Amino acid sequence: MEAVLMNTDGNRKQGNGTFEVQIGDKDFDFVTVTFDDAEVTGAQVAMSVGKHPVENYVVLRHLNTGELESLRPTETSELDKNKVSRFFVVEGGDTHRFFVDGLAMEWPRKKPIVWQIKFLAGAGDEQMLTLERRGVDLVFDDDDEVDIGGGDAERFKLRKRKKTVTVIYGGDTEFELERRVYTTEELMTEFGVPAGYKLDVIGSDGVFREMAPGERLKVRDGMEFASHPPVGQSS
Repeated sequence: MEAVLMNTDGNRKQGNGTFEVQIGDKDFDFVTVTFDDAEVTGAQVAMSVGKHPVENYVVLRHLNTGELESLRPTETSELDKNKVSRFFVVEGGDTHRFFVDGLAMEWPRKKPIVWQIKFLAGAGDEQMLTLERRGVDLVFDDDDEVDIGGGDAERFKLRKRKKTVTVIYGGDTEFELERRVYTTEELMTEFGVPAGYKLDVIGSDGVFREMAPGERLKVRDGMEFASHPPVGQSS
């Protein structure tokens, strides 16, 4: 895709593709745009992907450090011939600040997905995102949403991901399982559920939910399970 740039006198000029830029949206889908000037404004970045009026969008520069910084419509940003510059253009007005291992970030949406934050921070699959709360680390899965829309800037950390998770079955028996998606039948085999019994997953609110045959569930640390005979009595 080739961008049409605006001269300072308001006339258009056609770019020759000297500087390559990747521009992402709220879903982190990217298109490649080329500019022939070493500096672009926030407005030019937004208009190059058809986003207007530009004041309805937030333009963010994804720096080589992994940090994000907003770019005002008239503010310029320098491009590098030797590197692909990356921007985001997302509908919205305000941004919400947060940190990942000290890297300063900001994002227009209040609830980004964990894998998006990891992408911005350059984290690999072997790393997990955590957040300290009252001395306890909250651990997030890659498909979790996190709330960054509070009053204070959240400070996330990256930690090495364990290959296994610890779950509890029957009230007190711990099982170390591979971190992956399991079917109901696979979990019943792992736990040694008696033949004919049904498997329940226990929610954080203490409510028992019977798992359906063939249901697929991604196991997480601390999950609790129980079983009961068909009549509904807990084992």
